[in-house]
Amino acid sequence: MPSRRRLLSALAPYRWVLEPALAVALFGAWFVTGLPFELAAALALVFYCGAVALSRILPAVSLALVWVAVLLELTEQESAHGAFRVIAAIAVVTALVGVAAHSGRVLRWVDFASAILLAPAMAYLFTVRGELKFPQFGPVIGGYYTSQGIGFLLMSLLLAVIFVAGWLLGFLVARQRAAQAGPGSDGSSVLVWLASSGGAEVAEDDPDRAQLVRRLTRTQLTADIIGAVVFEVFCLIVGEQDRTAFVVITVFAVAVALRRMSPAVALSLAWLAAVVQMTTGHSILVSDLGVLIVLYATAAYGDRIVRAAGLISAGLGALVAALYLTVTAAVAQGYYDLLSSAIASVALQFAFLFVVSVTVLGLSWVLGLLVRTWRNARVARRARQAAELDRDRAVEDVVVEQERTRIARDMHDVVAHSLAVVIAQADGARYARHSDPDAVDEALSTIASTARSALGDVRVLLAELRQSHPADSAGGASGHDGPQPSLADLDQTVEHIRSAGLDVTLERTTTGEALGSAQQLAAFRIVQEALTNALRHGDTAHSASVVLADAPEERGPGLIITVRNTMRDTTVEPTTTGSLSRIGHGLPGMRERASLAGGSLTAGPDGQQFVVSAFLPGAAA
Repeated sequence: MPSRRRLLSALAPYRWVLEPALAVALFGAWFVTGLPFELAAALALVFYCGAVALSRILPAVSLALVWVAVLLELTEQESAHGAFRVIAAIAVVTALVGVAAHSGRVLRWVDFASAILLAPAMAYLFTVRGELKFPQFGPVIGGYYTSQGIGFLLMSLLLAVIFVAGWLLGFLVARQRAAQAGPGSDGSSVLVWLASSGGAEVAEDDPDRAQLVRRLTRTQLTADIIGAVVFEVFCLIVGEQDRTAFVVITVFAVAVALRRMSPAVALSLAWLAAVVQMTTGHSILVSDLGVLIVLYATAAYGDRIVRAAGLISAGLGALVAALYLTVTAAVAQGYYDLLSSAIASVALQFAFLFVVSVTVLGLSWVLGLLVRTWRNARVARRARQAAELDRDRAVEDVVVEQERTRIARDMHDVVAHSLAVVIAQADGARYARHSDPDAVDEALSTIASTARSALGDVRVLLAELRQSHPADSAGGASGHDGPQPSLADLDQTVEHIRSAGLDVTLERTTTGEALGSAQQLAAFRIVQEALTNALRHGDTAHSASVVLADAPEERGPGLIITVRNTMRDTTVEPTTTGSLSRIGHGLPGMRERASLAGGSLTAGPDGQQFVVSAFLPGAAA
């Protein structure tokens, strides 16, 4: 892949040589075939080759040259040689592809209309003015036999199919080129790279962009090639063995090989093989099974445009096949006078063949669409399962993170409270060791008991962290090893704070029996954090108060917690210029605990005091 990209990048400045080289090759074919030199034919061929050469850089001029060449031939009385007609038709198809691939939106649809209108004009040059003559039978209408009119219509229809298929190929090239990311990108298709714009603006904003060449795995590509070879060998063994039949079978086999890689190209090749089959006079061949395979592939692997082209091809192909088989059968049975009594039998035969053809072709297309729908549903189901798995993993990660956050919050409460008590007791003991030696022993005893209690709590929390128990919906109180603190343990916490130097009054007007274990743990941690903050940041010269009361009846059963302490005077404490006060974990942690327990918490200054007020609902609320 890298070597191919380097080669294409090196050839990129010379891409414009592609169309002039094709024009020179077509002009050289005139001399190789030994056609006689005629001024009118030579001038028309110059216009045809000029249209091919300019189809990339000047698509509008290219399309105009095609029309000039066709009109020049129509005005001439001399008929051109059959080989010249083939060269002219190849030039028209090549120019139509180039204009569709390199023009803007408006000119592209003018090119489509030209593909349809040029078909009867070229058919007239092939049949009436050319060497391709149909048997003359039936009544004469306007100086022409009925058979000649039918032949002209058949040739017009076949050339319209070829021209529209070429236009569709160029249209899909333009759409995929518009979908490529960045200028100069070679994409995945050498064909698209060769057809890259030579400067014409590409105005294509269809969100459903085509995939002219699909990426296949090596196994899929090998299987398609082997299948095409087996298809051709089978057709050669079972079917006819003449030269034209071999060409038709080979083209169908190539279409079968490309059906998954490029359904649009396969559809164009299938039409080309069908045209060759009909123009060479063959009836139904075994290789016509390739049409069903290609139609299936357009619906199963093509994009929106290719699927629509496949459906239209099924209907149009059924019409062409029924008309062709009806006319050839009528000629073989000697129905030369189509206005005779046999016309009813011919019409009935045409209707029957059309119904059968459209049914067979339509069913192959519908089968491909059903397989595509089933495949998309399977992919969507797998994507949904993967999304659900990712969602479950994300939920699990969130639960684990919430549990770790809860443990970290508990660790913060335990360590902050214990260290605040330890620091306060150590400072008090250091100042009182000379005046009151007994206070030192009491302080050391308090420090030891506080540290021992904190160590036990930390061990419990670390055990929870190692075991990674998920938090429950009530706030993470269930499912943990070791005893959890409750409202009954507040007395010990208050005693620690008092021994650390902050006088605390605890007032209980409720037993807290209505609270569950999660709410009691939250109440304990809220009071512990509020008193720790009062000890660290408040004025310890004034006492703090803790009030635990039942909630009012209008709020339902629950607990009201109110913690008040006097704030420290910070007017004499300057702050660093430009710095912002750091937000700690205490207040957010208290609010989170109250929220997880189903309650609410407010905290803020009230005059000279800092008030923390929380509501925790009862277990039945």
